[in-house]
This record gives sequence, structure tokens and C-alpha cells, in this order.
Amino acid sequence: MSIRITSQQKSNQIDNLLNTFSGAQLVGLVNQQRRSVLVAQLVDSVRRIEYLNITSARARSASLYTPYSESFQPLGGAAALYKAGQTDDAYWLVYLATHFGKHKIDGWNLTEDFYGRFGQGGVWDWASASQNPAAISNWLQANYPHVTSAGRSRRFGNHRKFETLKPGPKGTGHAVATYIQWIASYGSHQALIADVQRRVGQNPKDVFACLYRELDQVAKLGRLGKFDLLCNLSNLLIAPILPDIAYIAQSTGPKAGARLLFGNALSVAQLETACAEMAEHLDVSPQVIEDALCNWQKSPAIYIYFRG
Repeated sequence: MSIRITSQQKSNQIDNLLNTFSGAQLVGLVNQQRRSVLVAQLVDSVRRIEYLNITSARARSASLYTPYSESFQPLGGAAALYKAGQTDDAYWLVYLATHFGKHKIDGWNLTEDFYGRFGQGGVWDWASASQNPAAISNWLQANYPHVTSAGRSRRFGNHRKFETLKPGPKGTGHAVATYIQWIASYGSHQALIADVQRRVGQNPKDVFACLYRELDQVAKLGRLGKFDLLCNLSNLLIAPILPDIAYIAQSTGPKAGARLLFGNALSVAQLETACAEMAEHLDVSPQVIEDALCNWQKSPAIYIYFRG
């Protein structure tokens, strides 16, 4: 299988920088094929972030956040909402998109159908959802299991495949209620950011780290959900934050990829440091390292394109 390089210039740049990396030894690059596959995965990961940056720059139409407009795209919609001054709705839509995830076949159907109340009228925008944290749980209970069997296919994304709309403490209703309660304790998303900045300072990485810890209050996100949510807000230029590390300690794939690359002799803390040092040396986000290592370890010698 041939290597898919979306940018030869970026590929060459990363490959050259790997030659001068003076951090942990790259013991996993035992041959040129493994090295080429890792470089390709790094390039793909960079492109995924750039895609969100471009989405943010271009997003303006209200159709992007209007369910059943045939143009609904929650991440682009969130960027458009933010530009329109609807900051709470922008954060909320990014949260919903992260909670549900994008399915490889169904796309954003689940996010759109939930946000659009399954076509019953109205939308679950921030104003309606935040008035009563239990309202969504009650609505889902009243509509379940009809919404799981009627209409088009709507499934959670690959990283969210163990989630459910089913009523109860493991379902979406409970999860979104904990998110709403978390934000309500500050008054608004902007007030949350202001409070964190007051506590830890203006450094975007310090704010990211603080928010990552605070997200423990939100149910059903976990390590990857918290990381993805904050990275989405960062890459869409909605929140003034940047990932400080790759947060691989509680991960499966990224940690396995780090062990494959840097060796089993390093502790998890040392692996985390090595990932951060590599991100800085390659001049990429730690998210790029996290994403690329996760994909690389699945097939280190044969390139496969992953959609994330």
C-alpha cells in the first residue's frame, strides 16, 4: 500500500526534524518503512487540526447550526455562533458534537437530530437546555425507544460507541445535565474562562490544563472526551486555550504508540514528557502527537489513513 502524503513539504519538514530530536530515543523506528508511516500519520494529524482552523475561518452561515437545513455541521456551526456573539451556544454545540461524535457512515445525524429535537419543533439551544438541566432527561425518557428505531440511522461516533440515549445515569440525559450544572455554577462559559484565568493566569496551556481537571465534573466524557472537547474549542478558536501535553497517561492507543516509539523502559510520566518534547521540537500541538501515535501503533509498518 502506498503512503498517502497530503503535503510533501510538511512531510519533509517533519522527517528532517526527527533527525535532530534530542529527547528520548526513537527505538521504535527500526526501519525506514516504520519511519515513513509515522511521518505520514503526523502529517495527517496536522491536517485534521488545520481543517478545523479553516472551518473556523470560513464559518458564517446560520445554516451551519440550523438543524435540517441540509448544511448542518456542528463544529462549523459553533464557529459561526461564536462569530455571531452567541458564545454559550457555541460552546454548547461543540460539547454536543464531542459527546455524540461523528459516525463514519451516519456523520453528524445524531447530533443534528438531538439538537433539532428529532424534528418535533424547536431546538435544544443553550437557552432552552440550561433553564432546566433535567428537561433533556425527561424529554429523552418520553421519546425513548421511539427515537432509536424511527427515522434515519443515527449512531454515536467511533470514540463514543459505548454511549447511549437510554434513560439513566449512563445515558445522554444525565451526561448533559452534569455539563449544564457545571457551567451554571459559574453563570456562563465566558465566566468560567474568566474564573480559570483568574486562578491560573492567562497562559492558554495553563487554562487548558485547569479546564481538563474541571471536566471531571461532567459525566461520560473520560480522558479522550475531555481532551477532544478542549482541543475542538481550541482548534475552532472559540476558547483561548492550547493543549499543554498529550494526556496519554489514561489512554490506550496513544500510550501504546508512545511505548512503541520510545520503548518500554520509560515510565508513563517519562513517556508524557517525551511526547511533549517531541511536539515542541516538531512545532506541532501535543494533540498531533497523541493522534498520530494512536494511529501509528495500529499499523506501524503499513500506512493506513484514519479519519480520526
